[in-house]
Amino acid sequence: MTLRIQTARLVLRRFTRDDAQDLLEVVSDPSVSRVIPEIEVSMEGVLNYIDMQNARVPFRLDTWFDLAIERKLGRVVIGLLSMASKAHHQGQIGWALGVDYRGCGYATEAASGLIEYGFDRHGMHRISADTTSANPDSQKVMERLGMRCEAQLREAEFRDGEWIDYYIYGVLAEEWKQG
Repeated sequence: MTLRIQTARLVLRRFTRDDAQDLLEVVSDPSVSRVIPEIEVSMEGVLNYIDMQNARVPFRLDTWFDLAIERKLGRVVIGLLSMASKAHHQGQIGWALGVDYRGCGYATEAASGLIEYGFDRHGMHRISADTTSANPDSQKVMERLGMRCEAQLREAEFRDGEWIDYYIYGVLAEEWKQG
C-alpha cells in the first residue's frame, strides 16, 4: 500500500532500504533505542526492521506500522511515526525523532499529519498516545496536538532506579475537527 502524507516541511512515507543509514543514526541514540527495542542497533538490524515494516499493511486491525519522517529540506529521514488501528475505530500513535531534530516542531507536525489522515481517510473515532513522566517533551507534543490527558498511572514503571508515572492522552475526531 502506497502511503504518502505531506506537511509543510515533512514527507511521511513507508521506509525504503535507502533510508537505512539515516535510520541507524536515529536509533543509535539510547533515548530512541530504549523506546523502540524491536530495532537492533546495527545496519543489519535496521534493514531487517525496514523489511518487516514493509511487509505490514497500514491500518490493519491490531497491527503497528511505522512511517519514515523525512525532512523535505535535504531529504533526510529524521525519525519515525507509528500507528496502530484498534477495535471500535480507535487508533494509537507514537513517534521518535533523532536528537538533532528535537525541539523544532517536527514531532507535532508529523503526528498532526498522520492524525488528520487517520480521522479523514480511515474514519477513526479516537486516537491516543502514551508517554511517561520521564518524557515531558512528548507530553507537550500531545498537548499541542489538542490531546487531553485521560489517565495517569502512578509509579507504573521502575526505570533507572526510580519509579515513573505513565500517561495516556487522547483526542476524538469531533474535537480534532473543531480544533
